[in-house]
Amino acid sequence: LKKLKRGLLQTLTGAWLGLIAVTGAYAEDSAPEPRYYTVEMIAFSYEQPDENLSESWPEDIQVELPTAYQQLYDIDEISPALMNRKKTVETRVKTLEDGSTETEEIATGVLPLTAQQRADIRNNRWPDQFYLPDNRLQLTYQKGRLERRDNLRVMFHKAWKMPIYDKDNSIPLHVRGGEKYDNLYEFEGSINLSVARYLHLDTQLYLREFDVINPNVANPTGGLSPLLSPQSSLTPEQETAEQPNPSLAMLGFRQYRLKNVIPMQQSRRMRSGDLHYIDHPRFGLLVKLTPVDDDAQPILIR
Repeated sequence: LKKLKRGLLQTLTGAWLGLIAVTGAYAEDSAPEPRYYTVEMIAFSYEQPDENLSESWPEDIQVELPTAYQQLYDIDEISPALMNRKKTVETRVKTLEDGSTETEEIATGVLPLTAQQRADIRNNRWPDQFYLPDNRLQLTYQKGRLERRDNLRVMFHKAWKMPIYDKDNSIPLHVRGGEKYDNLYEFEGSINLSVARYLHLDTQLYLREFDVINPNVANPTGGLSPLLSPQSSLTPEQETAEQPNPSLAMLGFRQYRLKNVIPMQQSRRMRSGDLHYIDHPRFGLLVKLTPVDDDAQPILIR
């Protein structure tokens, strides 16, 4: 009987230790809970680039967005269409290690609102990844200092609250701002925020530069008017007079030609609470991540 009890105890102990090992392994493999932060970002351009810099940009650069991404919204963009947007998927063929193939569905384009975002909107709470009210911005002093510089221009200044996951579970965010030329923003791209031991920011941002299409030249064929280039032979007075024509824009005519697309592709390790400066020869970023207080009262939509 004693031998039977001893054997049963050893069996149960081994099973318990095995269960602990399996549970520990599962805990390591499962995705951690997200951490919530308020993200505030300022993007600014250098209006008078340093003439001593010999930077040149490839002519074939295009603005590239991730396959799937989350959109940042203004609160007044909430609508039934936005609430009911469905995920767009694309079927692709995947080759396995043994050479066989299988099809898989990949999400593409703008992802729909999350269940949490929809629940917050229905309950009159300000949802994640919606731009916060201006009175919640913390970097207004820094923005004012930038705006007082003759050679700088602020293109984007927004803040939003969001959950930040590990690298494998993070989803890029689409950002855009600055002036709008025809249907294109001068500042556009994506950022990806993730957390491991430290916070990490990856940028895939672009600055577009445009030439003005001469609006004063008649073009009855419907094609593009002649372009104003930096080497134009027009006098300074004539060049000043050449401005986009609002009436042509209303008729759907293009008034600008894309001249340059300048990329900013960087990866930066960050600390919460610190103000981070990301530099570039043509445009820069100020970014601050602040942990969200668990006891903070939610912001009401109305």
